[in-house]
Amino acid sequence: MKLLIKGGKLVDFENNCFILRDILIDGKFIKKIDRNIRVQEDFKVIDANNLYISPGFIDAHVHLREPGFEHKETIYSGTKACAKGGFTHVFSMPNTKPSPDSIENLNDLLSRINESAVIKVTPVASVTEGIGGEELVDLKKLSKENIIGFSDDGNPVNSIDYVYKTLLNSIKTKKPLITHSEDRSCFKVGAVNRGKVSEYYSVDGIPNEAEFNMIQRDIDILEETGGHLHICHVSSKESIDIIRNAKLRGLNVTCEVTPHHLSLTEDVVMEKGAMAKVNPPLKTRVDVDRIIKGIQEGTIDMIATDHAPHEIESKKLPIDKASYGFSGAETAFSVAYTYLVKPRKINLIELFRLMSYYPSKVFNVEKEGTIKESYFANLTLINLRREYEVKSSEFVSKGKNTPFEGEKLNGKVMMTIYNGEIVYEEEN
Repeated sequence: MKLLIKGGKLVDFENNCFILRDILIDGKFIKKIDRNIRVQEDFKVIDANNLYISPGFIDAHVHLREPGFEHKETIYSGTKACAKGGFTHVFSMPNTKPSPDSIENLNDLLSRINESAVIKVTPVASVTEGIGGEELVDLKKLSKENIIGFSDDGNPVNSIDYVYKTLLNSIKTKKPLITHSEDRSCFKVGAVNRGKVSEYYSVDGIPNEAEFNMIQRDIDILEETGGHLHICHVSSKESIDIIRNAKLRGLNVTCEVTPHHLSLTEDVVMEKGAMAKVNPPLKTRVDVDRIIKGIQEGTIDMIATDHAPHEIESKKLPIDKASYGFSGAETAFSVAYTYLVKPRKINLIELFRLMSYYPSKVFNVEKEGTIKESYFANLTLINLRREYEVKSSEFVSKGKNTPFEGEKLNGKVMMTIYNGEIVYEEEN
């Protein structure tokens, strides 16, 4: 497809500003960026007047569920949802059945992605077979394949030996260890944040120690081994402090935060029940404020959705038995814009960095994360003036589970372009 985008406000990360330019796209790549581009050929012209243009968002943490849990999501429905949210590249987590723990299983997953995905998907391989924690995968073989790194997703890597070996492997391969930090010896059932919410529901709660104990353990190992440790969905104030100190010591530790952890507190769980149940759980206002400060000071490297679609029946169970997680890809930008940019916690350029530029740099993604000639034509066009009410019934994702139901958010993705193709366009 040949596209000409006219009059958009492009983000220029190098000069920290927005510039009014046209973008000429021919095939998969950006061919030209300039003022008042004119073409005589048969180009589709897109009027981007009053729209802001970001590099296509990169999500380091999504659950596409396929294979094994297609009743929750498929690669097709999940990537369609991500495209609607402005994402052009996502990393798929390995909590599938089977997990990508071998060359055979990985090749099957890559074949499914090639057949069904509407945007780029790079798998995260599992650390252990079936993410079961028992047998280490063949790190050397899998590292040669098209994966972004290694993780046991929602299961912590309890084996110190496996953490050592995966971090050592990352030195040569640039395939990081991606961790869900949870010391399960700190609780029995979990379900919600320990404190007033766990008391409200009379269930066991997950304390902050469960997260920051494991983060400290892994950072201690990282200090011995070297390599790259990436920490998922950081949620507690203590965790931010530990990560910040590790960065100041020069360790290669990176981390992400989700839109829900930077915007919602545990109080929402008492209002919306299992629809607000997630792991790690929503926490206190003090934790949320520290997360925001962590973004402002540069401790947090990126925003990732932890998109976790579920069938509605699994969310109607009692709080201690209901599924963890939200379907977050379609609301991610709007939540971050509404809670960070609108109240002037950060500016729009920094939000675009957190959702595109920084992930591309942390994970060595080539020719993405910046709007530049010869780079992939992966773009997200946004109307900041657009306010809308979250209605899960309108989600593209099969998962209609969200704690933002009925909330009015600002900033709407109007179009997503991946490799020069329009993969999402807002109807109105």
